[in-house]
Amino acid sequence: MEKRVALFALGLGAAFALAFALGSAFDEADTDAGSSHGMATGEMAGHGDSSAHGGEEMAMNGGGEHEATETAPAGLAISEGGYTLRLDRTGFEVGAPGELRFRIEDAGGETVRDFDRTHERDLHLIVVRRDGTRFQHLHPEMDAAGTWATSLTLPAAGVYRVFADFSVDGDSRTLATDLFAPGKFEPRPFPVSERADGVDGYEVRLASGVLRAGQPATLRFTVSRDGEPAAGLENYLGAKGHLVALREGDLAFLHVHPDEAGAPGVIPYTAHFPTAGRYRLFLQFKDGGQVHTAEFSVEVGR
Repeated sequence: MEKRVALFALGLGAAFALAFALGSAFDEADTDAGSSHGMATGEMAGHGDSSAHGGEEMAMNGGGEHEATETAPAGLAISEGGYTLRLDRTGFEVGAPGELRFRIEDAGGETVRDFDRTHERDLHLIVVRRDGTRFQHLHPEMDAAGTWATSLTLPAAGVYRVFADFSVDGDSRTLATDLFAPGKFEPRPFPVSERADGVDGYEVRLASGVLRAGQPATLRFTVSRDGEPAAGLENYLGAKGHLVALREGDLAFLHVHPDEAGAPGVIPYTAHFPTAGRYRLFLQFKDGGQVHTAEFSVEVGR
């Protein structure tokens, strides 16, 4: 009997030793992967500034899972680079106007009050439902204490993503978190590829070559009305157009501004899509004193 007990104890000790060795190996692997912390992108930064995240590249493997590189892409985190987005609320009643108040805090927990002026604003706020619909571009006001405030209405039930896009001392950041509008919600698939949209009596068409991940892409938007080019487009945020792109799945944020305008009614862009997949594009332009938003979806190949 004593011999059997001794053998059992010896076997149990060996099992614990093996488990410890395997656990140590996995811990080391996890630590290495964690140090790379997700992905990064050259253009996927606030206002298309590739310096915001060091100009690193972002990758995605064939299975759709993100490979580890040096840092996370824009718009996926509530805290990044020593800055944190602090909201006073995350819940809104469907269709009821409410006020969204928030602060940007630094690494020491202090409220940031000095922002760079970027494209005629100190901070841009983007709100979109997670299925790629219900886009809003807002410009909140900041009080003397550093608290931002804006009126916000969530028009339908669902989960929304809110992006705070700003720059401090030349360091551009896009922080984001979720907002919730309780109610009956019918999930919708991310919109399929679309190259034309009608909005407020305008027809907007998108032309491009084959879009490839990691390669410069020329996007050419043509705005017309009653069959004629919209020759009198006004500047909006310092340019003839304003473009936001969101990646399907995680809503990684790409924010660029156009190249020099060419022919009347034409707004050209050069963008870099960091990974293959589907992207939702929101083009804003101003004509007749009003801002209009056209929506598109594009497929980016490998």
